[in-house]
Amino acid sequence: MGDEEFIHTALVVAYTADAGHPRGLQHAIDEIYRLLFGAPAGHPDLVIGWGVLFDLLQERAEGSGDLDDWDALVDAAGCMVLVAEPGTELAVRAWRRQWQALLLRHQASRDPADLKDATVAAAALADAAAAVPAAPRQPRPRRPWRCD
Repeated sequence: MGDEEFIHTALVVAYTADAGHPRGLQHAIDEIYRLLFGAPAGHPDLVIGWGVLFDLLQERAEGSGDLDDWDALVDAAGCMVLVAEPGTELAVRAWRRQWQALLLRHQASRDPADLKDATVAAAALADAAAAVPAAPRQPRPRRPWRCD
């Protein structure tokens, strides 16, 4: 499956699921899992695919409130972290989602270990953000009508 085909298929599956229909949502989740596990290791769109799955799992967990659904959300965020290339904006996004998932699971479980893990994820998020090279500063173009 080509790069564009992979992400296109994941997005089509995700956004054609019937909103509010649990079976449609579950079908989308199952299809994206199938795509993710069928993709070759190191595929450039894996982190984006895990992000799409994260969004769907969050919708399901918020709808059900089931602790197993929150666990699946944390697992998807962890997979996103594992496949993200360090030093990239996608790595920062992955760590942010890991941190968010742990906080959301804590709200559902009230387990203090989730807060401890969220603190670790927050530190990793800060490290990931610091590792992203700053964008090169581009000089502003001179406007011919200004006098400097």
